[in-house]
Amino acid sequence: MIELLDIRSRVVNVLQDTGFIRWSKTELNNYIHDSLLDLIRTIRLPVAESSVAIDPDTYLIPLPTGLMDISGGSIEGRELPVVTTSEMKRMHSDGSLPLVIKDGESSITQIFGNPLWSSVEDWRTTSGKVQYLVLDQKSSETIRVWPIPLEALTLLLAGTLRPTRMSDEVPINYLDDSDPDNLVTRKIVTQLNGWVTETALTDDSDQELTLDEALRTVSLSDDSVFFLTDSNYQTTCAIDAVWVDALTFGTLERAYLKEHDLRNVEKSEYFRKKKMGMIADADRVEPLNPASITGGVNFNRLVVRR
Repeated sequence: MIELLDIRSRVVNVLQDTGFIRWSKTELNNYIHDSLLDLIRTIRLPVAESSVAIDPDTYLIPLPTGLMDISGGSIEGRELPVVTTSEMKRMHSDGSLPLVIKDGESSITQIFGNPLWSSVEDWRTTSGKVQYLVLDQKSSETIRVWPIPLEALTLLLAGTLRPTRMSDEVPINYLDDSDPDNLVTRKIVTQLNGWVTETALTDDSDQELTLDEALRTVSLSDDSVFFLTDSNYQTTCAIDAVWVDALTFGTLERAYLKEHDLRNVEKSEYFRKKKMGMIADADRVEPLNPASITGGVNFNRLVVRR
């Protein structure tokens, strides 16, 4: 588990800006989040799964909000290969798409090189037993299942978990309890940018409020004071603390690049190289393979039988 304060305290010590004079707290939190997205996009960790309902009318699926990309999927435990749209077009033009018969089963038997697929029929409109997930890229906003399913099914998609933005600033939600019989959680729509006491804010019902940072309240008037809620007060991230230095270097890279000074651009490049070096090292040692765990490939090779 990674703590926001741990990363930011390291960053401000290097920047020698513990009072947030040159870089505001909001700005550094944004840099930390950008660095986190960059890191997770590179190492593809942590992984997560998301269930999606599909049916004959729902075969174009939006990327689940909790995932950054798609690495695979399954239906009732049956894994589905992931192919690109260009691969589908090539197989269709070559006549090498698997034949989908009426009961939804497939056959890939090819005799004397005869094509298995009619090049006249549009592959996008074919129905049958789902065999592929079709993507343009790993982070595609839309996932196509092919062929179009014949019945309602549950598709389990696997991919990289999208991290929540970490922030220890004033939350953007408050509880409107002006009507005791109808408590409403309202959202402040003013962009978060280092709010301080006396900042004028607007909520999603167009009410103008005044912030008190110390008391963590917003006031509509002297008689209408509401307490901010903690529903988006997220200060941790579910990746291992071994990545703290990589996130620190990534944040410093962005912070120094902002300065538009040649010396600081060189510092930014220095920290970028340190970050990329750590990621490259992890790429060599982090992935699992049969030889990296006990009982894998090496287990059988080292057994001596007489």
